[in-house]
Amino acid sequence: MSYDLLFQKAIELHNANRLDEAAAIYRQILETAPQNPDVLNLLGLVAQAKGAHPEATELFYQAICQTPEHAPLYFNLAISLDAWDKPIEAIDNLKKAIKLAPDMKEAYITLGDIYRRLNHRLEATSAYEQALNLDKQSVEALTGKALLIEQMSEKISTLEQIIKDYPNSPLPLFELANCYFNMAQYDKASALSSRVVLLLPENPEALNLHAFTLLQTQHPEEAEKYLRRSLQIFPSAKAALALAEILSGKGLSQEAEALFRQAIRLEDKNIEAHINYADFLYHQHRLPEALEEYRAAVILDPKRAEVSNNLGIILKDLGDYEQALGLFFNALALKPDLEEISINLSETLTLFAQNSPKDAVKIAENWVKNTPDNIFARHTLASLKGENFADNQIFAQKLFDAFADNYELVLARLDYRLPNSIREFIGDVKGRIVDLGCGTGLTGLALKTPATELIGVDISQAMLKKAKEKHIYKQLIQKEIQDFLQNQNDKADLYVAADVFNYIGDLKEIIRLISPHPLCFSIENGPNETDFRLTANGRYQHSEQYINKLLNNNGYNLIRKKLLVIRKEDNQEVQGTLYFAQ
Repeated sequence: MSYDLLFQKAIELHNANRLDEAAAIYRQILETAPQNPDVLNLLGLVAQAKGAHPEATELFYQAICQTPEHAPLYFNLAISLDAWDKPIEAIDNLKKAIKLAPDMKEAYITLGDIYRRLNHRLEATSAYEQALNLDKQSVEALTGKALLIEQMSEKISTLEQIIKDYPNSPLPLFELANCYFNMAQYDKASALSSRVVLLLPENPEALNLHAFTLLQTQHPEEAEKYLRRSLQIFPSAKAALALAEILSGKGLSQEAEALFRQAIRLEDKNIEAHINYADFLYHQHRLPEALEEYRAAVILDPKRAEVSNNLGIILKDLGDYEQALGLFFNALALKPDLEEISINLSETLTLFAQNSPKDAVKIAENWVKNTPDNIFARHTLASLKGENFADNQIFAQKLFDAFADNYELVLARLDYRLPNSIREFIGDVKGRIVDLGCGTGLTGLALKTPATELIGVDISQAMLKKAKEKHIYKQLIQKEIQDFLQNQNDKADLYVAADVFNYIGDLKEIIRLISPHPLCFSIENGPNETDFRLTANGRYQHSEQYINKLLNNNGYNLIRKKLLVIRKEDNQEVQGTLYFAQ
């Protein structure tokens, strides 16, 4: 086949988006004409279309060496340099293109876009104005100018006017959808992005934006379809990561993992890709692999508190408490108000104290000294010293607010069976049941029958939100238990407190306020030498002697009790007692 026919065939393949086949022919031509600037340029455009911008940049440079007065080469080079995150070099080459071809409207528009992203507002405005001098109806330049407007309402109205004037142009629609997305007005963004994908059905950016609006409006199945289309056209880390999260949530672990890995291959410095993949590996119980991904994230951003926190969790689970504590304290210094970090610190210090109690107390004392207002620090120190803690209700509220999202998952890992044990112990109960410290509603779920009316009381709003999702309670009340009992109007046929009193300590007033109504509750067993004590794990134990005395003093003479394992902790059974008092 002659050179001309070979070249024509490559162009046809290129135009048909059969890029690999076109590239193969271009390279074949270069074997005989290695300095052909047209072929070098076209091969650069293939690399550019595939996102291989370093390769594209080298090819455009080679072409420019052969024809240094050809303006489109500088423009093509600028596009790849900009995509390769080299905006200053891109600006330099756009200026060279404009010098050679002052009527190149696209060069001015691209120059304006880069200046706008760099927040060089005067330069961006000037570039867009130059483009509009060449073409007063340039939608790209008009849209670019609109995006420079600082007042959001004015920006939106300007974009709406451009859309009205040019209804078939996708760019202003796309940018207006982006504005609404960034304002968290996801329904409006989704309506606009759906119009964009009709106009640009093969544009990855349009497909991705619509997919993200669908995710925000709780339509993951629809979003999945658009993300798959986007990845087929042009693989991006952002789309791969979003699709991996969707598939992971559906339990499609193998495909999800492949996408996490693809995202990291595409952008090895994408910290979100490393963090999300590490989270995935952690939930797969692949701790050493998760550890490596979190470490990669720490290298990328050592000042990101969440990364140090997550890395600390892995090390805690692996039993390396000292390193975990160091990471948690580092995370806390970066984000002192993120209570999850303090909770992890408290839990790790408790575990560390099992083998090094004196060192743990010293660390806790130093924590309290440095952050005297941190309730988790003060509670941890009191627990390690075995001292009662006056603000235990405030501590419990903050703990369970932070704990709500993962509460049931954690309890399942601890082999928690108390709600079902209560149901087996007391049988069906008719009438009004007040579930004290109802949490996410697990006990209510176990006791609910057509003959019951459930009232849930909890100090944590986050827990009550989870309980509401079960649709089993007639009423949910956010109050501290004693405050609720002092101010309630209607009494109950049964009060139940499952795994609640171990966060309270002194039960004297609570039992008095419930009396004479039936009561079912659990305790963690403590020694008879003391009525109750705060243990190193941060919960109270109560003695059998103390409980019997309280019940008898308040008129309860029909008392049944059952020894049971409440949960497992550090692979050890936590012994407790279930009481039913009438």
